[in-house]
Amino acid sequence: MMLLCGLDEAGRGPLAGPIVAAAVVFPPGFDFAAWFGHMRFGDSKKLSRQQREKAYDVIVAQAITWQVEQIDPVEIDARDIGWANRTIFERLIDSITADHYVVDGNLKLSVAPHRRGTVQCLVKADASQPAVSAASIIAKVTRDRLMDRLHTDYPCYGWDRNAGYCTAAHIAAIRANGLTSHHRRKFVESALRNASMPETIPLFGLNPFNSPGQS
Repeated sequence: MMLLCGLDEAGRGPLAGPIVAAAVVFPPGFDFAAWFGHMRFGDSKKLSRQQREKAYDVIVAQAITWQVEQIDPVEIDARDIGWANRTIFERLIDSITADHYVVDGNLKLSVAPHRRGTVQCLVKADASQPAVSAASIIAKVTRDRLMDRLHTDYPCYGWDRNAGYCTAAHIAAIRANGLTSHHRRKFVESALRNASMPETIPLFGLNPFNSPGQS
């Protein structure tokens, strides 16, 4: 039977942290939904954090193979998020053996000649393909855990709550404390323009009015 590899990402739009993508291959005929009763799968962001954590454990235990890739803010700033979104999937496809690959999103990927014809990019694939839904969960949980760890070093930004996304509190913390090496400077500059705030901001800890880590 055909081995299908589902791929999805988390963290395309935040102001801080990497973009993370995952690939998941289940055994042929594996009934992912049967493990969770009434839980409805699709976009991982629609599940509670507790549901995602529970699903994560089942996925890593039952998948034939699964893999995670990330691209950090330095590379995102140096290239752009479109490049990062394509490249992260291309790396995963190149490293995993399957008969067919389904990627969430409308992307034009450059893959090796022997992969051509086996890769399908599909908008909202996480709502129709269990392996893509599983990849969405793996990517989201992996990234949330990473942002939780970064929060311990930079608690003033609230990354344990906002995961680096553009919330009012995150913008206010950037304005008060400056940037870290984990911020995407171009994303932040755009967010500040939209919020009618100054674009020139210091690096973390250089603001004389606030100490590093201030809540």
